[in-house]
Amino acid sequence: MSSNLILVAGPPVRASSWEPTAKRLREAGWYVQVPDILTYYTSPPAWSAWTRCLLDHIDAVGDAIVVGHSSASPLVVDLATKLPARAVIIVDGEVPPSHGAASPVRPALRQFIRGLADASGTLPIWSKWYSGDPHRTSLIGLDILATDPVALAHFEIGLPKMRVEWFNDVIELTAWDHIPAGYIQTSKIYEHATLEAQRRGWPVARLHGTHLDPTLRPVKTADAILSMSHQLTGSNNSL
Repeated sequence: MSSNLILVAGPPVRASSWEPTAKRLREAGWYVQVPDILTYYTSPPAWSAWTRCLLDHIDAVGDAIVVGHSSASPLVVDLATKLPARAVIIVDGEVPPSHGAASPVRPALRQFIRGLADASGTLPIWSKWYSGDPHRTSLIGLDILATDPVALAHFEIGLPKMRVEWFNDVIELTAWDHIPAGYIQTSKIYEHATLEAQRRGWPVARLHGTHLDPTLRPVKTADAILSMSHQLTGSNNSL
């Protein structure tokens, strides 16, 4: 039975967003990898090259469960077809197509992002994208994070200022729907994705928190990942 987890963050944030949950999972006896691609590059690699970069910085240690948060969801299903992956878990992200082109974000979000870019096409760091929208900030959990200046500063260290054209790229997914998959919804933002996961017959968990639950509520997030891992693989690992 697999006891290996690979936790992947969306490219606009750092792997540190996963670390509180990773710590909890390690305490439960799991071998957890949290590849931080932005450590190795002076500028973010292309979206279509991101999976290759992940593979370059992941230890091959047997069958793993790959877990993607937010915009990492297409990355982990792409990764799962290139590793001996046992299962895929998506946490509060889009459900990728079963094959074919997958973009970093939905068209509506891409349009929103265009409006954030400066004259050179450079975006602010991700934590500033919704600074003028208190409702969205609350759904994401940035308002909670901001109550602890030290935690917010740690979260924002090294966040990339991405360019708007970066989001125009696609990944060509090979068929992956033979790999067991599950969905964990942490915020109301992704109710539509939860419904799609249910339509596909996946196990689903709703945590009723915020988008940043992997950072803000690591115990609940880790519990949900381990429970979902059990459902997908038949293992009995638990906290």
